[in-house]
Amino acid sequence: MIQYTKHDVTLPGLPAAASGMRLVQLTDLHRSSFTRESLLHESVQLASKAAADLIVLTGDYVSDKEHDIEPVAKLLSPLRAPLGVYAILGNHDHHTSGAKVTHALEKQGIVVLRNQSVQLSNGVWLVGLDDDRYKHTDVARSFKGVPEAEPVIVLAHNPALVERFSERNCLTLSGHTHGGQIHLPILTARELRRIGAKHYRHGWYHVGAAQMYVCRGLGNVGLPIRMFCNPEVAEFKLLP
Repeated sequence: MIQYTKHDVTLPGLPAAASGMRLVQLTDLHRSSFTRESLLHESVQLASKAAADLIVLTGDYVSDKEHDIEPVAKLLSPLRAPLGVYAILGNHDHHTSGAKVTHALEKQGIVVLRNQSVQLSNGVWLVGLDDDRYKHTDVARSFKGVPEAEPVIVLAHNPALVERFSERNCLTLSGHTHGGQIHLPILTARELRRIGAKHYRHGWYHVGAAQMYVCRGLGNVGLPIRMFCNPEVAEFKLLP
């Protein structure tokens, strides 16, 4: 059962035109035999029903099979939002084929940010970092041209990346951890360290000037189950 969570976020310096802006995050769909197709369809329906201003996708659309790339991109094709639908890649996307995942998403009208930034029509800056596990992250390039004093929404698949730009006034949205997927003390903490996520498992973290939310995501890897860790779609409302 998908848990739909809602969060109010105070972001200092938010442009007046962006006050009350709503965005929805989907992450870690992991289309594969380990993830129910019906669950992924439900997640897209929830995101569409929210009628948010912006939709963001924070990586790992597939696990390791190229034949899953086109189907998951088509599954995401109904997503529409006034400010756009933006995506970044995760480590499993690069493991499978980063170029093919990018191409498939872009065919569906989804903008893939790979160490790039864009200023939305309401004045908010959006930064998308590429994956760090395959050493594609370039923080300097990602923030190039973004005024230092401006609030930013940052998409970073691995939450540990927040430590590399923690001086920025930003809302960072991450995934990667699945909230542990099977949440058991000690074992889950060890797994988080193994995948490079440090202690950032799920929920809210404040690192320097950065606020970060780590979403549990939707799919499964390794085992076709979750335990004490429901799939999640997250919605955020920005406030000045």
